[in-house]
Order: sequence, then structure tokens, then C-alpha cells
Amino acid sequence: TEVAIIGGGCGGLAVAANLRRRDPNLRITVIEPSDVHAYQPGWTLVGDGTWTNNMLERQTASYIPERVEWLRTKATGIDPDSNTVVLQDSRVLQYDVLVVAAGLKLDWEQIKGLRETLGKNGVTSNYAPGMAPYTWEVVQGLTRGQTAIFTQPPSPIKCAGAPQKAMYLSCDYWRREDILRDVNVQYFSAGKALFGIDSFVPPLMDYAVNRYGAELTFQSRLVEVDGVAKRAVFDVTRENGETERVERTYDMLHVVPPQIAPDFVRSSPLANDKGWVDVDKYTLQHPRYRNVFALGDIAGSPNAKTAAAIKRQAPVVTRNVLAVLREETPLHLAAYDGYGGCP
Repeated sequence: TEVAIIGGGCGGLAVAANLRRRDPNLRITVIEPSDVHAYQPGWTLVGDGTWTNNMLERQTASYIPERVEWLRTKATGIDPDSNTVVLQDSRVLQYDVLVVAAGLKLDWEQIKGLRETLGKNGVTSNYAPGMAPYTWEVVQGLTRGQTAIFTQPPSPIKCAGAPQKAMYLSCDYWRREDILRDVNVQYFSAGKALFGIDSFVPPLMDYAVNRYGAELTFQSRLVEVDGVAKRAVFDVTRENGETERVERTYDMLHVVPPQIAPDFVRSSPLANDKGWVDVDKYTLQHPRYRNVFALGDIAGSPNAKTAAAIKRQAPVVTRNVLAVLREETPLHLAAYDGYGGCP
């Protein structure tokens, strides 16, 4: 194939569609195992009862552009030296240009006991596919005198505002039910503040603390969950730099897991020192393999990992893929401006 695209999410499909429009004769292959495409940003609103999962899901086939080959399997390896992608069914796909849009991996196993209790015992996550309805169930079931804990792991994560939105939407439901003042709301974040841009912090602090009465603990990481005992364990770094292990009991625990690059990317020559695909932050081109591009959550660019970023990145990658294929001389590549919707 001329262009291989790993990933049939927002990024991969946007590039495939843009390439097809720009060059109707281009041979394009999308590698994507899932038959269902989900609009993940909407899961937050499933977690507060506004939407339902079936409103956010479509058949992947309905989004594959005409005359684009769809391989319904996983990529398990990349060899950029031979311009090949290894597939789960042992096939090897040869490409001229590779676009990596493989998303990221939710690393539930980093938190001891979480996988075993996720989806029961009041432990939930809007980040887990299909679990947002359970979030809404737990939110509605909370009563006066009970405790709700919300967590945010270290960056980078996709949609860094979503952990807070889960708390705000839950709190607003309890406010409407007139029980918020009697619910103990706690927010544990690995960051040093509610937001990474100073000007956003005061209004968010007012929102979280004054409007919803949340107790905030920063520089904290969830390390263990005991679902049966309803106990959460955190490592909290104090101002003196020392780490203290803190235990809290809960009735509701909304967890956002640590997030890493998929294994086949982290183990490939394309990865940077953090495991993401190494790219120039403007052109989204790999610095060593000039026929490789990446966008979306998998890209090792410094922007927020959001669907809004993909909307701005996809036209850039499309233009640059065509420039490489056409062997333009001189090579004028388009530039991504870093926009991510979440400053």
C-alpha cells in the first residue's frame, strides 16, 4: 500500500478521508480491529445521565471512506527500516508512508487491586469503555453522609479536563438533589494545581471549593484499591518533598488510570524516551524516519491529547504525507500550531 494508517479512531479516519479527497487514486490501508467506533469525549456525559452509550457508537464500516482498504486486525509491530507493519494474524504490510494514530493504553495494572474491582463496589471510570453508565448508577445511589473520591493521574492523559468534569457533573447532580452539603467530596490529583495554566487556576478553585465544597489534595497518586473494604491508598508528596502513604475510605471512587503508549509502539524504533511516537511538534514527522507521521494521543508532541488537537493535526499530516509521496523539491511541510482545545 502507499499509505498505511494504524488506528481507525478520529485521527486515523480523518487522515484517511482527507487523503482520499486530495488524491482519489491513492492506495490507502487502515488497520483497525474494532467494529464499533465510539465518540469517547461523550462518555463524560453518559456518566451524568445526559447521554447514553448507544448515542455515541457507530459501526466503524460507516466511517471508512470509499476505496480505502480496512484490515480488521491489530498492528503488533513496526519495522520502519523495512517499511513494514506486522499484523496480529502474522501478515506483514508494506508501506511507502506510515501514519500512526494508534491512540493510547489505559494502564489499569499500575494501581494494585483496581482491575479486580472496577465496575463494582462503587469503583468506576468514565475512561473505561462501556462503564460510564455505572458511574451514573453510583452517582444516583450516593446518599447523605457518604464519601465520593475522584482521581487524576500524572500527565500525559487524554482529555485532561475529564477527571474534573466527572466531579463537577456529579456534584451538580447532588446539588440539584439537595444533598451536596452532606456529601464528602474529595479530589486527588497528581498535579501541583487544578490546571497547568496559572490564569485558569483561581476560577477553577472557586468552582471546586466554594461551589461544590470539594477537598483537594495535590501531588497525590492512587496506588492501591481494596474494593471489598472500600479503601483507597494514595502516595502524597508533601511540601518538604517527602512522600506519605494516605488511606481513605469511600462509597464512590471515580478513577482515571495512568496512560501510556501501546506496547507495540513503545518497543519500536519510532518511540521516544517516554514511549510515544517521536515527532517534530510542528510537522508531526518522525525525526529519523521521514516517511513516518503520527497524530492524536500516540504522538509525542507537547500539546493536550484531545479530539480538538486531532482536528487541527489531521490536515497537517495529510498535506505532509502527500508532499513526501510526491517527493516535492524543495520539501515544504505544513505546520501544526499546537492547538488542543484544552489550553
